[in-house]
Amino acid sequence: MAPATAEKKKGGSLLFSFGRNKTEKAKAASVTTKPSDKPVKGSSIVSKASSNSSSAATSSPKAAVPKVLSNGVPMGSSSPVSPAAVSKRRLAPAEPAHEAPTAMNLRRDDAAAAWQSRPRMPSRLMDTYVNFMVLGESGLGKTTFIQNLTSSFRVVNGGRVQDGSCTTLSQFQADPDSLRTVLEPMDIPESSRRLMISIQDMPGWGDDINLMRYMRIITGFLLEQRAKDYEKLAGGRALDKTAMCGQLQHSITACLYFIPPHRTKKIDLILMAAISQLVTIIPVIGKSDSMTEAELNAYRAEVLAMLSAPNKFVAARNLPQLEVSLFSFAESILTDLGMSQSQLPIAVVTSRDAEPCDDAAFLESLGLADVQNPVQPVRHYRWGACYPLNRGHSDLIVLKRLLLGDRVESLYAMLDDSYARYMTFCNAFEDSGKQLQMVVQDACQVGGPHLEYDDYAKAKVALDSAKAAMSTLSEENRILAERLAAAEREKKALLERMRA
Repeated sequence: MAPATAEKKKGGSLLFSFGRNKTEKAKAASVTTKPSDKPVKGSSIVSKASSNSSSAATSSPKAAVPKVLSNGVPMGSSSPVSPAAVSKRRLAPAEPAHEAPTAMNLRRDDAAAAWQSRPRMPSRLMDTYVNFMVLGESGLGKTTFIQNLTSSFRVVNGGRVQDGSCTTLSQFQADPDSLRTVLEPMDIPESSRRLMISIQDMPGWGDDINLMRYMRIITGFLLEQRAKDYEKLAGGRALDKTAMCGQLQHSITACLYFIPPHRTKKIDLILMAAISQLVTIIPVIGKSDSMTEAELNAYRAEVLAMLSAPNKFVAARNLPQLEVSLFSFAESILTDLGMSQSQLPIAVVTSRDAEPCDDAAFLESLGLADVQNPVQPVRHYRWGACYPLNRGHSDLIVLKRLLLGDRVESLYAMLDDSYARYMTFCNAFEDSGKQLQMVVQDACQVGGPHLEYDDYAKAKVALDSAKAAMSTLSEENRILAERLAAAEREKKALLERMRA
């Protein structure tokens, strides 16, 4: 909404009103005298508005503007208003009545339109879908992380409550939405968008010993989400990334991959390499409170080195080469948040316990005096307390600001990357004759060979073959032993005959 500006021309002043709505115009008209409709000879539009505005400044009898009390009854009105009408007015306030503009306002708007350089058009909010996925080893606090990350937002579907139990792959396949947290749509008028954010929790690897099956299920889920958008958009991909930014309702935008503290396992590198073909990866170190500051700094450098060259740390002789595609936050954004590239990956602490923040002076100093009953997660130890939202204890607040807070500029880059991967999927999907399982099988060719030893079916076949070979060998050895015994008996019999 553009502010009103004043411009002087030919000795007069004109109040331009580009962004004021009808209510504001009515308020402005209520403090001015209704000008005469008779034109003044020899005066221009500017001089007319100037004379009218100067005359309004000298004498301004106020127009009668009805005021309404908190109970919905207009002041000075003797007729009561029913409670149902008051309740209805509170729930859905009526739009201001359309009033005919005065001659003064018409002249002012005409003058503004005479020199305006672009049309004025109200914004229409566009639904923008952002879908995150949280993946990693079981027991790193992924579900608790989602709860801490979204604690200040209104949640439409809160997913499964953390109770310390694990979710099996079969349960996830039966109902993936049970692990999905959906936030209430948020209107962002300054960007003309309505954000529709969801966070998909995933079963952690390790609870199911069949890692090959785990990777197939995760890969299949990612591609199924792409296929849903393919069906919704009828395979459309002719528009550019600007028009399609945030229009993929089901596709995963980015994956937050949780890495264990102290040591990154080879399985993590294999899974990240396989998943990053389909979605960009944001590595997050979980349970970072188990490391000292020096250990954390050294571990961050070690993780970045392993992610930049995973084949050095994974035995990959005669196997597909691994490559991990990481999302890179802009250096300027990290600098504004007091971070740097050397402080990545982000390390977080989470907690299921919370305590109220009842220090009024502290809240007022942070500009949070209007927040009702604020609480914050906390971890209590014998030696003290750790507050995950305190950047001195954890990077959780930095990650929250990057994904859901005030520095979400990177969302555009994530959405553009997601759309580029969607177009790649569309080509592969159509080349396979729209056979999704063939696309899933091709996507598993990167990490699959590294995990083949965990494929139960192939291991069982190999074991059965080995047993059959051992059985055959044992039978051959038995026959050979019997032949040797028979030969030995014949030899003894021949010696006995020769002696006789």
